[in-house]
Order: sequence, then structure tokens, then C-alpha cells
Amino acid sequence: MRRSNILEITAGLFVLIFTIFLIFFAIDKLSYIKKNYKDCYKIYGLFANANGIGVGDSVKISGVDVGSITGVSLDKATYVARIDMCISKDIKLPIDSSALITSSGVVGSKFVNISPGSDIKLILHGGKIEYTQAEANMGGIMDRILGMFTK
Repeated sequence: MRRSNILEITAGLFVLIFTIFLIFFAIDKLSYIKKNYKDCYKIYGLFANANGIGVGDSVKISGVDVGSITGVSLDKATYVARIDMCISKDIKLPIDSSALITSSGVVGSKFVNISPGSDIKLILHGGKIEYTQAEANMGGIMDRILGMFTK
């Protein structure tokens, strides 16, 4: 065989192996993103800001995935962000639970963290989380801190 044929075959094998790796990586990530909570009940919360949160992002309690975000839209009556969530049916949330949009690390992905309340009444299918809070705006916090020192 000529040297150019060996080089072409080697390059072709490298491309084939790399393509197979990318396909497996994509399938793994898609299955992670598309977690399907078939046995779930839907709830929603109204947030002042839903920047960076999207469909398929996690809903967690104490760092454990308990559901996923199924929709992000603008509530036309109040002009705030409405986040629809699907929570696993075996998780019962008290009506005084609170939800916070947060991120895992400085540049990590965002998720909704739920802190269960202590009321005996539970949020039912289609119910609303009354106490919500958007993630703190780091730019605004830095401006306030710098403003304290420049006055």
C-alpha cells in the first residue's frame, strides 16, 4: 500500500471513532436532560425573574432531583415569569413551601430549589407555590457593594 492510502485510512478511522464518541455523548446528555417524570403532579410558581432557567431543568429538594421544569412563560395578568413544574408523586409538598431559582456554582446550570414547609395542607395537582424568589443578581450586588465604598 502506498503511504497516502495508509494516512487516509488512519484519518478515516479517527473520524469514525470520534463520530461514534459524539453520538454516545449526545445520547447520554439527551437522556439526562429529558428526564421523564411520568408519575408526577404539576405545580407552578410566579417568579420576578426567570433568566437562564428553561424547560427540562431540574427541580430539587436538598440537592436531590424531585422533578423537572415543564414550562416557562409570562403570566399575562401580573407580568411576572410563570414556571411550571412536574414533581414526583411520592413527594408531598406542604402549602407553605418556598421555591428559589439558584445555580450550581458560579457558571453552573440553573434549577429550582424547593424548601418544604411545615403546614399539614399539601399543594395539589395544578397548585401554586406561594413563596418564590428569583436568583440574586450578582451585577446588582456588586454595584451596591462598590457604591458603599465610593460615597
